Amino acid sequence: MVRVKVKIIDTDQEWLVEVENGARIRDVLEKLDLNPEEYIVSRNGEVVAEDEEVGEDDLIILYPVVSGG
Repeated sequence: MVRVKVKIIDTDQEWLVEVENGARIRDVLEKLDLNPEEYIVSRNGEVVAEDEEVGEDDLIILYPVVSGG
């Protein structure tokens, strides 16, 4: 098991999530019932794709995608 911290930028939402070794960012978001398509993901200060693997003590920051018309 690995633990990662997840924050949504500009909100008070923050979680400490435990996932299996080899889990990917999409797995973390699914565990939190968050849609990966609604966020740009930064892991430890670097923008990454949702299929990137997470590691112990990673900090994942989510930036909501703004859309409209």
